[in-house]
Amino acid sequence: MRISFKKCVSSLSLIAITGMAYGCRIMPLNASTVQTTYSESFENFPNPERGFYIPFNPEPYQNKAFTPLQLSELRKLRNDNLSLVRRIYLIPDRSAQLPESFLNLVSQDLQTAREAGLKLIIRFTYNWQGGGPDASKNEILTHMEQLKPILQDNYDAIAYLHAGFIGYWGEWNRSTNDLLNTTDKKDILFKLLSVLPSERMVALRYPYDKTRIYDNENPLTSSEAFNNSNRARTGSHNDCFLASIDNWGTYKDTNESIIEEQKSFLNQDNQYLVQGGETCNSDSQAQPYIGCDNALKELERMRWSAINYSYDEGVLDTWRNEGCMEEIKRRLGYRFRLVNSQIPDSLKPGGKFVANFEVENLGWASPYNPRLLEVILRNRETNQEYFLRVNEDPRRWLPGSSNTVNIEAGLPENLTTGEYDLFLNLPDPTPKLYNRPEYSIRLANVDVWEESTGYNSLLRSIVVNAGAGGSTYSGSDYFQSR
Repeated sequence: MRISFKKCVSSLSLIAITGMAYGCRIMPLNASTVQTTYSESFENFPNPERGFYIPFNPEPYQNKAFTPLQLSELRKLRNDNLSLVRRIYLIPDRSAQLPESFLNLVSQDLQTAREAGLKLIIRFTYNWQGGGPDASKNEILTHMEQLKPILQDNYDAIAYLHAGFIGYWGEWNRSTNDLLNTTDKKDILFKLLSVLPSERMVALRYPYDKTRIYDNENPLTSSEAFNNSNRARTGSHNDCFLASIDNWGTYKDTNESIIEEQKSFLNQDNQYLVQGGETCNSDSQAQPYIGCDNALKELERMRWSAINYSYDEGVLDTWRNEGCMEEIKRRLGYRFRLVNSQIPDSLKPGGKFVANFEVENLGWASPYNPRLLEVILRNRETNQEYFLRVNEDPRRWLPGSSNTVNIEAGLPENLTTGEYDLFLNLPDPTPKLYNRPEYSIRLANVDVWEESTGYNSLLRSIVVNAGAGGSTYSGSDYFQSR
């Protein structure tokens, strides 16, 4: 069941909030405003850091040399409406130092992904096919320190990391170096979080590891979310989703009440964290769970953002045959729909711009990485742009919620008169991706997406002229020229 509430938020902290979920004071709009209602789109389209992903796993290779990711192949995936690739790196040996060739490979792959308009989900492991030995804790910590400059320089092209390193397949099981105790797990996780920029999360394979490492049985609260603490950056990946009653050991018991407790934890914790993974089984154990009815319920409850599009084929075929695959494609992660807006139709230079718009999240999750929100004015004749950075965090637009954003700002006093089209822009905040349209969020509405800029049209314009009515702005927050 969809929960609906309105969260009234000033773009510039100029509105007094009197109720988080059940009521708030809407700012008065200009005397001459236009209300616009927007049509929903049911199209499947790519959006950053969400949806199905394609895995690039280690294969048998000679001299332990990987083939780098190929730009042409990644671009084809992007054209197929995918925005994520999972890259598993098989560390070539367990010596004290990683070879320069391996470090160069990781760096090159991240550059290629960036050029293709994709992001990588990354895991490092010491074994893959058939399992095998992992490395000692000291070796793991040394290798993480070597990877630090690459992760720091290229984090913009990373969606998130798997905790990796420990156990078979880097899945934190059956460690040959006795690393399955909580102390070693904590040391390794905290080191990985320290070498990865604070803007990115690390996903654990087993949810019970998080409660043990942090010695905290409580899910994140709204006040703790996105505060850059280690706990607020530790998400989840389930690599045997729906495989059996306990997802093949993902949950720490086969007792339904214990499983329910762990699912309830994830349901709350994942409001502010990434949840990804894959299915892994379609045999008789999985049959009661993999059907569309249960799969949709579980995807929604655990707030899934990303899932493997190549495995398990039996599960994926079930979703295709039972008719829920297209809904899964649309609803993985966030899916923001513009509901309506109230916008002035004319203003004078230096005038007060007062507007609001409502956005609904139809997806199963929210964005888990930082995201900007801007209002754009663009002159119809000259294409000169002015932008207003809105003090609003789209990561808090929770699934099933309706969010009203109120805006009050000033037009520049020297703004050229004329007609200006209005847009919403949700760009990636990192410098290398800020102006890349493929890294901006597209809204699920008809006729709003402008592919060349990554803007979403509000389907309204404002006439700026000296004779327009309205108040003169006296604050400090103005639209700025590009």
